[in-house]
Amino acid sequence: MNTKKSALLLCRVVGSIVLATAGNAAFADNGLEYKLALAEDGQTYQLWMKPASTPKPDFSLTGQVTIKAPHTSNFSVTKLASGIEDVSWVEASRVDAPAEDTGHDYISFSFIGVQGNSARNYEWQQDQEKLVFSFENKNGCQEGVALMANDDPFNIETNSANTNPGNQFTNLGWGAVSENNYTGNYGETITCKK
Repeated sequence: MNTKKSALLLCRVVGSIVLATAGNAAFADNGLEYKLALAEDGQTYQLWMKPASTPKPDFSLTGQVTIKAPHTSNFSVTKLASGIEDVSWVEASRVDAPAEDTGHDYISFSFIGVQGNSARNYEWQQDQEKLVFSFENKNGCQEGVALMANDDPFNIETNSANTNPGNQFTNLGWGAVSENNYTGNYGETITCKK
């Protein structure tokens, strides 16, 4: 009888460990990646996002995307347009040539998903890319425009401009309100058409 209880207890412990490990592995796959691409017209920059899993519930609260452009280009955002119905992305902040990287200007775009139904309009599906927004540069395509990387020298808590330039996305289906579900960047370097 004791052996039977011990075996049952052992099965429960092992089962709990397996479930906890599987849960943590699944949680590690939550979130999404960003990609900056150039449209076929050779002028329009497109911001794509690709989730590693389908969030449940699918409720997107906030997002921020930061690009960097060569400082000498005088990059000026025009024709900012959302790729998701009823979701508004805005040019939220700009820091030109910060001390951490004087060769680049940093432009951040943001959205807040608590307006109307916009929090539910992304309809994320695992591994399916979605065009989130697009924009142009007043002076046309510019070489060297890229998404800010996690290890960018300006992407630090106490930067010279006292700003929060990092990439961020929060969806309740991937975690808590305070979590950043952005996981990194993917895609090729943008090359302007000659």
